[in-house]
Amino acid sequence: MKEKQKEIKLSPGVLKALRETSGYSIEEIAKKLDTTTERVLSVEEGKSGFTLNQIRNLGDIYKRPLVAFFSDSIPELPKLVDYRINREKRLTPQVYLAERKAYYLSEKIKELSNKRSQIPSFSEELNADEFARQFRRYLNTELIKFQKPREILAHYKKALEDALTIIIIEYPLKADDVRAFSVSSDICVIVLNEGDKPSIKLFSLFHEVCHLLKKSAGICSLEIEQQEQEMESYCNRFAAEFLVPLDDLKNEVEKLAQIDEGAINQLSGIYGVSKQVIMLRLLLLRNITKEKYEQFKSGLEKPIKRFGRRNWEKVFLNRVGNLPLNEIKKSYNEGKITFYEASSILDLKTKYAEKFITSR
Repeated sequence: MKEKQKEIKLSPGVLKALRETSGYSIEEIAKKLDTTTERVLSVEEGKSGFTLNQIRNLGDIYKRPLVAFFSDSIPELPKLVDYRINREKRLTPQVYLAERKAYYLSEKIKELSNKRSQIPSFSEELNADEFARQFRRYLNTELIKFQKPREILAHYKKALEDALTIIIIEYPLKADDVRAFSVSSDICVIVLNEGDKPSIKLFSLFHEVCHLLKKSAGICSLEIEQQEQEMESYCNRFAAEFLVPLDDLKNEVEKLAQIDEGAINQLSGIYGVSKQVIMLRLLLLRNITKEKYEQFKSGLEKPIKRFGRRNWEKVFLNRVGNLPLNEIKKSYNEGKITFYEASSILDLKTKYAEKFITSR
């Protein structure tokens, strides 16, 4: 007969905080532990306990070390502003995990490098278009055109990291209403939704850059027509002007015989952004009518999930980010941290850690 495991009583406040900051409901945890909601509630109220196996299972579910469950308290992260239209909808556990990862990376890189983000100040009176133009001059980078979106994205990631000392990572957020989010800290962080197309990530990147410049970091759904929140509309306009400047777009439009679907595809390819961004810019220039835009929008389909072989090396490089990887490699080569510490900070499997950290 199998011996019944002893129940271990833990801090009710800690258990509840670990669950809530991991994005799970009581009902979801009960299902994952194959128990009842009454049992989970009883444990979180301090009336009973979990077995060691159940605590280990929770550690795997919450992506937390076992020691966290035996603590008296857990560190409280700053609460991010939620700019989503449907703010009543729960965030996914992956978003909560990405948020913890962002703050952790920020603190670790600050400790190892003693660096701080260099976020420039601009006049609060600037409209979004002029703000984007002034920031381009500050960044000292030309408009990138006629390249694949992933190449444009890689170029701007490096330019922004070098100029602002910020961390830019990608993570599987598993949420259709969270395109990206930003964290304002000693070293600021931008997290892009790994599952998005490069053209979407590109727009998300500059939307979040605007948030950091305006000191209004938060979680964004990036409805690019959004009028409900002034800050979101402002950041959308900033991103659009940075990536598709109206003056430059006018010149490209003059080369076209007509504005049809082929022309929209061509312009989308020139600037590396989505067709919807191009259509909205053309609407602003009055090159298309509101009716034509609405007709286009009604034909938009949900993205089709594509299955195939993934380049996991690139996936994990995007998850760790250029700035963290460079600083971790430097600290490892200088003997400040061990290989195990380096791979743990970056959350890498051994084979990728060896390739990324020990390579010259």
